[in-house]
Amino acid sequence: MRADLHCHSNCSDGKLPPHLLPALAKKAGADVFALTDHDTMCGVERARAAAKQEGIGFIGGVEISSYGECNVHVLGYNVDDKHPAFRSFEEKIAVCRDDRIREMIGRLNERKVKITYEDVMEFAVRSPSRAHVARAMVSRGYAPDIKTCFDKWLKEGEPCYVPNDMITPVEAVELILKCGGVPVLAHPMRLKMSLESGEKLVKSLKDAGLEGIEASYKLFDESITAPFYAMAEKYDLFVTNGGDFHAPDRSAFVPRTISERTAAALGL
Repeated sequence: MRADLHCHSNCSDGKLPPHLLPALAKKAGADVFALTDHDTMCGVERARAAAKQEGIGFIGGVEISSYGECNVHVLGYNVDDKHPAFRSFEEKIAVCRDDRIREMIGRLNERKVKITYEDVMEFAVRSPSRAHVARAMVSRGYAPDIKTCFDKWLKEGEPCYVPNDMITPVEAVELILKCGGVPVLAHPMRLKMSLESGEKLVKSLKDAGLEGIEASYKLFDESITAPFYAMAEKYDLFVTNGGDFHAPDRSAFVPRTISERTAAALGL
């Protein structure tokens, strides 16, 4: 079974609506895919209905933004989006994300990047993200592309970055479990920490109930992914893979064969 277990719609920072994603995943060779928008599951039912029509397997998921030593994303699969705890989280983090973007805009304004909240919301269907800020910056001529916006201003460590720190990584794992889901650490190779610190994080999350790790990510080669496969084996975690699709002009679906253990853990 070939799967891509990480993608985004315009319910978060992707460009396409949820109902268009199943056809693209199927065309890329996936037998199943997961929608994992940032901090919301509002697009899951539309994606599920479209996946059924396309004849492709589907998992409803979410990518929770948390903050510990650095920015840490935790994927949750088969989460009950109607659970009171998840609904409460979704409402609270939407406010936090909005406040965060307003602070970023203020920092950009201080650096003579004169965009407004209204400029950003022209690109956002729901709560705004850094990607929407970047699109507003490009549209107003402050940068040639989104990558430049992140590299110069918006990524972690740059002057206009503001962490999304409402919830810790351990709390994210606990929330997913409470809502009946399966927690997986997203793209560990992107963590802004050493491998030693990353392994400490993995151990702490395993102790909290982490079940998997996204050791296979986009098109990264074995020299980058090998340490995370080793951590998966050491801490008895199943491995997932994801292309982290956001838009056809930014990234692609990257379906790969998943193990029987991964399939079973995700109810496939």
